[in-house]
Amino acid sequence: MITGKKLIILISVLFLTILLGMAYRYSPYKLEYHGYYDKIWAHRVNSPEKLESALKYFKGVELDLVYNEQENVLDVTHPPVPSIGLSFEKYLSYIDVVEKPYLWLDIKNLNSENKDAILKKLMKLFSEKKYPLDKVLVETRYPEALLDFSELGFKTSYYLPFGLSEMLPETRTIELQKIANILDEQPDLAISSNYTDYEVMSKEFPTRDKYFWITSSIRKHGFSTPKKILKDSTVKAVLISYKVIKGHR
Repeated sequence: MITGKKLIILISVLFLTILLGMAYRYSPYKLEYHGYYDKIWAHRVNSPEKLESALKYFKGVELDLVYNEQENVLDVTHPPVPSIGLSFEKYLSYIDVVEKPYLWLDIKNLNSENKDAILKKLMKLFSEKKYPLDKVLVETRYPEALLDFSELGFKTSYYLPFGLSEMLPETRTIELQKIANILDEQPDLAISSNYTDYEVMSKEFPTRDKYFWITSSIRKHGFSTPKKILKDSTVKAVLISYKVIKGHR
């Protein structure tokens, strides 16, 4: 039978556990990334409030963009989340012109048809800000659209098909050959994916620059996996989940 004193202790322990869990969830610093924070960037920083907070702790941020061809605007948004009407031009105005953090631009609809318009738009914005292009990573699922970006000085990355590690061997072999052909044509092109595909990517493309995201809880990814990925010299940055009270989208 649980006495009143034991019940109080149990409730206190439970409350403390929940409190520590919440604190860990919202903390920008996590034990599994200790010693490698020069490679850790904040994931999905799609609001001014989250940007302001993230730049206090991270050297780089990732944001999602959708190009509106009719208005020639890069909208900071991640469909299907509703747009808040935040243009990339306005977004850049919140960034300290001196600090110039690394930017990972996940342009959702960048492709061969609109690449010229998007490139022209980005060149204008970054030129006005005197922003170093080698601190800007442009990522898309359509690698054929990235060659011109690479040639002008941007870092570029091919957002690989998801779940390489879970594919049937025959399917994976076909996909890996397609990726290899693309990389042969673009020697400066990096590759990016969820951390769960690290083993496949490191084995098949050991010398290629890589970018990853780890947005799961520590219960899933543990301590050793992030450390192994971050120790890899070809891994240039890893996105982690960063939550804020205000402006989390």
